[in-house]
Amino acid sequence: MTLGGNILRLLFDVGNTHIVVGLFEKDFLQTWRIGTKSFETEDELYSHLFPLLNRLNIYERDINAVIISSVVPSVNYILDKYAQKYYGVEAIFVSSNKLNGMKLKVDYPNEVGADRIANALALRKYYSKNSIAVDFGTAITIDVIYNGDFIGGSIIPGINTQMMALFSKTAKLPQVELKFLDYSVGKNTIDNIQIGIIKTVVYGIQQLLKDIEKEYKTKFDIVITGGIGKSLQNIIPEFENYDPYLTLKGLNVFYDLMKGEI
Repeated sequence: MTLGGNILRLLFDVGNTHIVVGLFEKDFLQTWRIGTKSFETEDELYSHLFPLLNRLNIYERDINAVIISSVVPSVNYILDKYAQKYYGVEAIFVSSNKLNGMKLKVDYPNEVGADRIANALALRKYYSKNSIAVDFGTAITIDVIYNGDFIGGSIIPGINTQMMALFSKTAKLPQVELKFLDYSVGKNTIDNIQIGIIKTVVYGIQQLLKDIEKEYKTKFDIVITGGIGKSLQNIIPEFENYDPYLTLKGLNVFYDLMKGEI
């Protein structure tokens, strides 16, 4: 079945730690999250997704397109085989040389990650031509579009990445949960770690956003996405929009561009 006679699309946002899987049909969206390293073959991936799709009465014949953004090249071959074997379609991978409307105004366009391209496409369509995405993942990426074109940004080690790096190199420091404290002088080890990592990331991003707006003399729409973005929205005034599906929306936009529908 299709949910309304439109093309039913299966979208994959492949990150270093997790894969966010989205099901799109016009305005319909269902998402799931699976581990990037939880499968080694297309059949193992099928065993993960079949019961999830089956609960929605979605079967192999119903999927018309598979669109992927991936920062893990080793997974791409498996995903392509999965798309061909179970849905009879070739997977469409987001890349810098398949864009119809948006320019990548950076030194090396081929180096721009597929997830960042997808974010930029979604920003341009759903927000404004002057927008910034702050994507919280294994790495935190700041993606800037200016006058409708992607002009670059920055990459920061993610909060959990910083924590794990600290714990892996120190024998006595405890692992701690993500928590933003309303004071800046810790009185115990856990508070010290939370303040030292989380506040420096938050304040660093705040300053970067201010610097970008000052440099371009422009007020940008700020959109946050990614796993822990929601928990930081109420902490950082600049984080006015939280969009958990920003990258998936960008995949949808990319597909429409490929098909000449926008």
